[in-house]
Amino acid sequence: MTNVRLATPADIEAIADTVALAFAGDPAWTFILGADDMAARRAFATALLVPRIRRGTTWVADECRTVAMWDRWDVHTPRDDDHDERWAAFREFAGEEVSRRLDVYDSALAGVEPARPHWYLGALATHPDVQGRGLATAVLEPGFAAIDSDGWDCWLDTSTTANKAFYARRGFTESHVLDIEGCPPTWWMRRPSPST
Repeated sequence: MTNVRLATPADIEAIADTVALAFAGDPAWTFILGADDMAARRAFATALLVPRIRRGTTWVADECRTVAMWDRWDVHTPRDDDHDERWAAFREFAGEEVSRRLDVYDSALAGVEPARPHWYLGALATHPDVQGRGLATAVLEPGFAAIDSDGWDCWLDTSTTANKAFYARRGFTESHVLDIEGCPPTWWMRRPSPST
C-alpha cells in the first residue's frame, strides 16, 4: 500500500527535484523555460510549490518521488504575502525571455479559468525512476476526496497526449485546446463535480 501524506516545508527541495526531472521534455515547460535547463525547472517548481504547501493542498508519496500540487480557489482564497517577491525573484533568475513566455502562457490560462469556486491541479509529477507503478493515481486520491467533499469541478492543463489520456481515465472528461502563441498544443481539461 502506498503511503500518501501532506507535504511539508522540509520536502521542498526533494519535490522540486522530482518535478524538474518529471517535466524534462514536457512541451509546455520547454516552451516556457527552454530545453534542458534543470536549474530553471527547479526554480519554477519551487515557486509553484511553496504556496501550495502552505495551504495544505500538496500530497506526496514514495519519499517525495511523486507529488500532486493543487490550488483550491474561491472568493476567500487569500493571496500569499510573498507572492510578488517570490515571482519577481524567479523572473530575475530566469531572465526576460522566460518571463515573456510565462506571461503568454499565464494569460491563456487566465482566459479560460472559471469564475466559480474550483480546484486546479497545478502539477502532477513522478520521478522517472518510479513511473508506471501507480503512484500518480495514489497521490491524486486525497485531492479528489477533498474536491468531491466541496462538490466543485477541478481543472488542469497538459500538453502531452499521453497525459491527456491518463487524465481522461480519471474523470477529466471535457477538454479543449488552448490558444497559446508559440506553444505546442495544450489542453484545458475539466473533471466535473459529482453533483453535476
